[in-house]
Amino acid sequence: MELAFKDEREIVDHAKQLEDAEICFFPAVSDLAHRVLKSLRGTSLTHRERPDFEDLPHSLLLEAMQVDDHPRPGRKDATRTREGSVLRELREPGFAEIFANASLIANVNTQLPTDKDHNYPAYLTQFAKVIGDHARKVTDYRERRPGFDLGFLIFDESTAYIETLGAFGPDHQGRPHVWFADTAFAEIIQAAGIDCVAWLTPYKVVLGADGTHYPLPQLTIIDLSLIDDQSRVPYDAKRMKSAES
Repeated sequence: MELAFKDEREIVDHAKQLEDAEICFFPAVSDLAHRVLKSLRGTSLTHRERPDFEDLPHSLLLEAMQVDDHPRPGRKDATRTREGSVLRELREPGFAEIFANASLIANVNTQLPTDKDHNYPAYLTQFAKVIGDHARKVTDYRERRPGFDLGFLIFDESTAYIETLGAFGPDHQGRPHVWFADTAFAEIIQAAGIDCVAWLTPYKVVLGADGTHYPLPQLTIIDLSLIDDQSRVPYDAKRMKSAES
């Protein structure tokens, strides 16, 4: 089911509902990683303006953001455009007033081929832009709460990816994309000057040859102080395909 959020608090509420089996610590468990998880699950994480959340007992600041893997030719996201059109059609008859406490959800089909609807280059490009935009505020955030750890809370709407064997390899065979270990993504995060990441990925699922769905971590908590060269995995962007292809 597609999720729709009206504000950053609902992203935290989604994280709060996840079971232990749906959560991954990378590259290892740490005190900071446990503090992030306790904060997301607890009651001391308060909503504010700059950054989005603070947790005084756990000395933690979190800035929330959303990313996806939709190409934006002409700076327009076809999925977002179609969702906006459908939501307007739903609001006009008054559905929003009838269900005032509900979030309207538009699960749309753009009718585009999979690689045109979402792809790895678009994913990496948008990830770099979103992280970079928020990274420019890091110095200001740290000055507001000296001594606090600062993290990014990322709601990632992308699909799962596979590094294929190339033009002569069988379809859907290759190496699954471990996004939180991807060298390209890791370099972007490390350049942001933050301490940790809580990375929500509710739509990443790998489909086996027999049709079985293999769920991937829904929440990955990264302690950036533990990341080294051995933690990173390089991928060939030209061979990356959506698992939905």
